[in-house]
Amino acid sequence: MDNQKLITLITEEEIKAAIAKAGSDIGKKYEDQQLTIVADLSSSFIFIADLIRELPIDVTIQFVTTPKENEDLIIDLGLKHTLKDKNVLIVNDVLNKGNRLARLYDLVQKEQPNNVSVINLIEKNIKDRNIEVESTSLFKLEDVFIVGYGLTYKESYRGLKGIYSLSVEE
Repeated sequence: MDNQKLITLITEEEIKAAIAKAGSDIGKKYEDQQLTIVADLSSSFIFIADLIRELPIDVTIQFVTTPKENEDLIIDLGLKHTLKDKNVLIVNDVLNKGNRLARLYDLVQKEQPNNVSVINLIEKNIKDRNIEVESTSLFKLEDVFIVGYGLTYKESYRGLKGIYSLSVEE
């Protein structure tokens, strides 16, 4: 790891403040209602855990895994219960081109929920985005490689409390 350099982009305190505000806003939107969170387990679990602790409403969770682009969405870490007529919040870690998010959004829509919202921890500035779903993003960044707060490089850096750009010198 000597050839890897981390630069702080978002601090732990900034993440906590943004999630607290998002939790409050979502709580007001769904006041006195139940909310079902649908999320990819692999990279957004830290974000989900922190967000749920900030929500002042009843929340259920259904996890999925989204493999590589050319594979089908793998389900049944929770979508065994119908989303029909539910308020659904898709929690997404990083919005890049949007291919995985689009597949997940389409899957959720097929269940005929009452409504679907999307929240991204980070939205990268990418010109050729493949999704036109309205979403809320806590942070917007340039298209740099990022790690920390659940995001990894070769399964490392997941436990960092902030978000960092990572440059690897060959």
